[in-house]
Amino acid sequence: MKFFNTVFNFALNPALEINKIMQERRLGLALLGYLAGALSLMMMLALEDGGATSEAFTAGAAGFLFFNLCAGFFFASSAHLFLEITTGKGRAAGLFVLIGLSEFTKTLLVAFALCSAAVPQLAALRALVVIAVLILQLFVILFMMHHAYGLSKTGTFFALAASLIPSIVSLFTLGVLFIGFIFWLIFR
Repeated sequence: MKFFNTVFNFALNPALEINKIMQERRLGLALLGYLAGALSLMMMLALEDGGATSEAFTAGAAGFLFFNLCAGFFFASSAHLFLEITTGKGRAAGLFVLIGLSEFTKTLLVAFALCSAAVPQLAALRALVVIAVLILQLFVILFMMHHAYGLSKTGTFFALAASLIPSIVSLFTLGVLFIGFIFWLIFR
């Protein structure tokens, strides 16, 4: 029931509820969002492929959940560091919760998969719909960060973009090191 009260209060007064979420650090709510995002991705894939075994569905959902949690944690930490340096305020755990809440936007992918199952011609729009949902998720994150940190909309966008740079560089470096490690294992 507390979840529905949070959603209702968020619709009535988003700024107050976002700040309340940032202060209370509701990690259960964040995990529910990350789980909803992972299950939505797996449901979309299973619906498009004509189904999946229970083992494949569970393994895929667990993999997406692990990836979403790692990406959310990594992004929240880098964004929090940058925002704390620039604004002098913020909570990393609260930002992790807000990113988890933004994962609920991925439930739209399940609706698209159901529609494309009913009307197969819609399957050609899959890439556009996935990109649109990811952009919507980005806007939800920007909206919540704007209210949480009190920055202007353009300031919030540039803070988010600047906090993504260390994430992208770190992931690229990790990928290069992993490939180098594989080559080292093969050719040593």
